[in-house]
Amino acid sequence: MKGLISIILLFFFSNFAEARSEIISFEEFSQRLFGASNGVVSAARESSIEFKLNPKTQRVFAVLENPNPDLIQSLFKTNILKFIDQYKAKDFLRAKKKFYQKQKFNSLTQQYSRPYPYLSDWKSLNHNPLRTLDLPLDLYGKQFESLGSEKIQQSPLITEKFQLGLDQVTQTQMTAGNKLRLLSNGEQSFQEKLRMVRETKHFFHAVVMVQYCDERSSEMVDALIERAQSGVDVRLILEEAWTRLILKKCLNKLTRGGVKVTLGKGFLNPQTLFTVYHSKFWIRDGEEAIMGGMNMHDFENASNGFNNHTRDKDVHVMGPAVTDMMRQYVRIWNHEQEKPDDSMKTYLRLVEEKEAHEKSLGLRGREFYQKWLNQPNVSDIPGVCRVLVQGTKSAGQENIIAKAYIEIMKNVKHQMLLNTLSFNFKKNDQSEFSNTKIIKTLSEASKRNVTIDLVTNGVDAGFGEAGFQLRELAKKFNQKGQKLAASGVLQLEKTLAPFTGRSQRKNLMAALSDTTVDVWFYFNHIHSKQMEFDQIMTSTGSFNLDTYSHRNHESTLICLDKKLADESLREFAKDIVNSTPAF
Repeated sequence: MKGLISIILLFFFSNFAEARSEIISFEEFSQRLFGASNGVVSAARESSIEFKLNPKTQRVFAVLENPNPDLIQSLFKTNILKFIDQYKAKDFLRAKKKFYQKQKFNSLTQQYSRPYPYLSDWKSLNHNPLRTLDLPLDLYGKQFESLGSEKIQQSPLITEKFQLGLDQVTQTQMTAGNKLRLLSNGEQSFQEKLRMVRETKHFFHAVVMVQYCDERSSEMVDALIERAQSGVDVRLILEEAWTRLILKKCLNKLTRGGVKVTLGKGFLNPQTLFTVYHSKFWIRDGEEAIMGGMNMHDFENASNGFNNHTRDKDVHVMGPAVTDMMRQYVRIWNHEQEKPDDSMKTYLRLVEEKEAHEKSLGLRGREFYQKWLNQPNVSDIPGVCRVLVQGTKSAGQENIIAKAYIEIMKNVKHQMLLNTLSFNFKKNDQSEFSNTKIIKTLSEASKRNVTIDLVTNGVDAGFGEAGFQLRELAKKFNQKGQKLAASGVLQLEKTLAPFTGRSQRKNLMAALSDTTVDVWFYFNHIHSKQMEFDQIMTSTGSFNLDTYSHRNHESTLICLDKKLADESLREFAKDIVNSTPAF
């Protein structure tokens, strides 16, 4: 009842505050903002857009028929050096912490007070979101300063002994010679996946939790069907419960078009109740693959990380790691059939041929670990990767990703950077590999003076995918001229958002408030599940730091590759710069 009363109060308060807004021109608003921020935030260009300013809440809304965050964010710029100097700080993030420490925090709305008016499209940020980082990274945060090759070489993560131990813990092996490229957000990754499908000549095998048939996803569905009808073997593994509940029409379109679809079971299985098929990877002709965290719907596909969609990361791979993904795909496809699929024997034979060839080239085999890892410069480590595809209790390789993370976190020497969609915390000492154990390992690492930054979702994330669906509904109402209905739907999303933020903050406080872990809330919804350790190892996949992932079907690609680590470091810097401190 208390929660319901809070919702009603928030709903009415928001509408009342909106009614008291005044209209001001862009020129007037930008002048006020420049003066109030002591010259930190200024206009980047001219605009004829008008704004609604509420002097009570200090929130400013652009007067537009449809929201356009990309446009509004382009109107302003932030003077990083001036902000640092204003707070006498060592870097931008320390200055930001000082700024928020001076503001009051409202636990009901999950919002900080605002000392001056700034834009609603910036969410909780006191500056326009920074899409490019033009200054040296250490000016944004000292944690982004390069460790240097000598310091990284002190890390146990690049020793043969550690990697052989990880082999035993996870029952996997590493390969070398992988060419890796970070794909940031759907605007990059979706186009790469679509290209891969269209260029497929022999087979395209994919697993993803959800496959929508919305606007951009329909391009993918149509491409899959076109390839299937051209004689290509196109296979897709999807989560059963989600697909049957809300995506049945899309499923029927795929199967009628000749795509072979199997549904990953587990959610309603008494042995694995409520576990989901959460893995995400795509393979073209055994030549290239993508692994990461993105689903196939427009909330992901149309995202640039700033446009009120989601923020996510995948990795494109060419090399022996693709062969490992093929082997795992054969395994999980067969597991979901009533009996093993004889047609998959062709792919198993292809995997064995590729493995033998890779071994002859010195790109596969434990006997090569020392050669790969013992390099005079860490930049020379030759794209060394490990593919982990974790199953549920009944699907094999249970808990291997959780096991890997625990061992890695135990051995990190310098730094961790972590993305996670959710951070549920429920003490559970009965499960050796639940997130309780992972959180304890994080806490222990912080006591060893390991620098740890964790980026996750707070109030600004709203309802994530559900919030996106509400915004799409509001857009349809607007197109029909039903302005009141559209406003009501948008207000509902804003009113309910604090409850998700409050739950996340409560979990984080319970787990990490007595550690030195820096926790950040991204200004949009973040769906990325990437981690970086000691500026040399990256993990990019589907595994969240929550109470469910260790039981789910998940996948991740763990690599020792300096180029990928450097790309990831810059993206992590962008994540944190565009976040607010959680506490």
